[in-house]
Amino acid sequence: MPESMPTVWRVHLRPGGGPESSGTNAVRLCLEQGVVGIGWQVSPTPKTPDEYWEAGSRDHGTRGWKTNARAILWRMAVGDLVWFRDLLGDYYLGRITGDWEYRDDDRNRKVDIANVRPCAIYPAGTGIAGKIISAFIRGQTLRRINDHTARLFSTVKFNQLSGENLPVPHEGGDIFNLLSATDLEDLVGIYLQRKQNLFLIPSSREAHSTTIQYEFELVDPETGHASYVQVKSGNERLDPAAYEEAVDAEPGRRYFLFSPAGYARTSKRPEVVCISRTEMEAFLTEARQYLPGNIRTWLDWLDSVSGPRAE
Repeated sequence: MPESMPTVWRVHLRPGGGPESSGTNAVRLCLEQGVVGIGWQVSPTPKTPDEYWEAGSRDHGTRGWKTNARAILWRMAVGDLVWFRDLLGDYYLGRITGDWEYRDDDRNRKVDIANVRPCAIYPAGTGIAGKIISAFIRGQTLRRINDHTARLFSTVKFNQLSGENLPVPHEGGDIFNLLSATDLEDLVGIYLQRKQNLFLIPSSREAHSTTIQYEFELVDPETGHASYVQVKSGNERLDPAAYEEAVDAEPGRRYFLFSPAGYARTSKRPEVVCISRTEMEAFLTEARQYLPGNIRTWLDWLDSVSGPRAE
């Protein structure tokens, strides 16, 4: 993993302190003060990280506290990037600009944001890479995001938002190396709705147990027939054989397959459609204005390093 890219963190601004300690108030305070932070208050007011560690060990001392305290006291570095989000689902991206501080004024105490790192913060909206979104699902209050693609996206996004020019390793100019499995599912779903006039059934993206795996289901509004989608990322090639066998089980059923790496062989059935990489590349250019924001971020970055994609 390139050392030139900054370390990336995410923090849950949902402290559990006093009566004013809501996620909304915590986000507002961080934006106004230009900080990111966590709670776990102590008394008397510590002046150094070592003093806080001693007081926190006495007043808190749990495993969770130790993990979060080490991160904000010592592991986070000036220049690191950090994500947080508000309760409406908007994301913010900041860059750490200073060392640890303990703030115990009245407002910080009420909102339970005491241990802070000064930070240059930029609103990033909702079009965020899936690896970053998934990092918010579980885990401690403050955690490091180690995924390479998430670090790459964060660095690219920060440069776009801030106008800075942090070093970013070139990924070979291949958009499909940058898109996650979820990104590819979104792309194929939009493609099929636009090009095949199919309607996506949102609940079909939930986990399901069938012998033939698929990512989601669409329906033809003219016939009512179902279409199913299977997507593979990376270097995994799809074999249409199993899907060819499945079309006999339900008249009118279709399968749409997509893998940037290609297919093990050509489909023998018209009901099993192997979408070509070339076709999807053309759609990326055509549909750019209404693709999810995180996909557009990658396209914009690739344009900046290799020139605009051909129309």
